[in-house]
Amino acid sequence: MSDVRVRFAPSPTGVLHLGGARTALFNYLFARHNRGKFLLRIEDTDKERSTDESTQAIISAMNWMGMHHDEDIVVQTTRIDAHRAALHKLIDNGHVYRCTCRPEERAAEREAALAAGKTFIHRCDCRDGQCRPDAPFVWRFRMPREGETVFDDLVQGYIVTANAEIEDLVIARQDGSPLYNFVVVIDDAFMGITHVIRGKDHLTNTPKQIQIYRALGLPVPQFAHLPLILGLSKRLRSAGVEHYRDQGYLPEGLINYISRLGWSHGDQ
Repeated sequence: MSDVRVRFAPSPTGVLHLGGARTALFNYLFARHNRGKFLLRIEDTDKERSTDESTQAIISAMNWMGMHHDEDIVVQTTRIDAHRAALHKLIDNGHVYRCTCRPEERAAEREAALAAGKTFIHRCDCRDGQCRPDAPFVWRFRMPREGETVFDDLVQGYIVTANAEIEDLVIARQDGSPLYNFVVVIDDAFMGITHVIRGKDHLTNTPKQIQIYRALGLPVPQFAHLPLILGLSKRLRSAGVEHYRDQGYLPEGLINYISRLGWSHGDQ
């Protein structure tokens, strides 16, 4: 048994679409090829849209396709205490600060940048302690302003991002409830994930997450960002796995189809 540990982390806001199933399949096959572990995490922090019905539908679809997870499912909302503990650690070591900037101020900055043909990067005065006392706030992560964040993606190759191009991202609301780019780091570290295999749409999140790993003193996993297949995403409302199951398709046929999208071994 190797030390490879990968995960599929769907949000239970709908059925398992083919794009998500393809990402899960690449994780599953990578784990099996390396005799590692394939894990499942339910990312249900979107309380308004997440449902138990969607969670069960996703698990049912994965089981039908034969992608069985190796350990207990991790449900993100059950780990809120761990997320808040990590947030307080970042606050204590100065990597996080309160931000009281109003949304309308950010909108005006964005419009001005677009009008000038520039990339919008919010530069928050709260970073230097100039926030409004007693005003509503969020917690922002203090990104380094100098240097570069570099990683060698297993699919995309060598990725270099100037830190000056990354704004200080919001990682938690005023009540301490965390946001995606923060909790994904905490939970991947908790699960011992060695390789993060996901869609290319997450590529711009990776430099931000790497800096959070470093700030918390956590090991940084290897990343592999898969090319996206047009028309298979949840956002485009493509048909879910259960649709094809109900239409009489065999799981082997569906797996063959999504595994060969964008890749094949010769003519096999």
